Amino acid sequence: MTDTDAKVSFFSVRFGDLDIPLSKIINLPEGIIGFPDSTRFALLDPSDGSSVFLWLQAVDNPDLAFIITNPLLFVPDYVLDLSEPDIQRLDISGKPAPALFSIVTVPPNNPDNVSINLLAPLLYFESENTLYQIVLEKADWPLKYKLLESEDSDSEGSSPENGRVGGDG
Repeated sequence: MTDTDAKVSFFSVRFGDLDIPLSKIINLPEGIIGFPDSTRFALLDPSDGSSVFLWLQAVDNPDLAFIITNPLLFVPDYVLDLSEPDIQRLDISGKPAPALFSIVTVPPNNPDNVSINLLAPLLYFESENTLYQIVLEKADWPLKYKLLESEDSDSEGSSPENGRVGGDG
């Protein structure tokens, strides 16, 4: 078996036994906020491209998986200021533009309050199979941007009345 054929086999509570090509394992050198020790993940699409949501499954922790999505699908004017300290720290100049993701939160017993985290996006450098979560210090994006409107909603998020919908650009 060559390196290009090598696979990483692991178990996921949500998806069972998985065999992912080694070349598709994503390195998160700094982990995800709150999970700094989980640094190897697989990007899974159980819908085979029919959903805007993906799963970021930890390779070494069968219980740890995040639903992620491209925030631009929900907030077209979402922009990242390249002068943000976390972006500057990554020194991304000269690299191909990263794919942008946000972590989705679905509250237990209350799926109508599904939200995405616009304050700590994920930058995925596919050519390097490396992903970083950054924290925006200069932006005024909400931590919980609600994806579904509700008549009794007063939490921050999905409309200009409930939270900021607009970037610095």
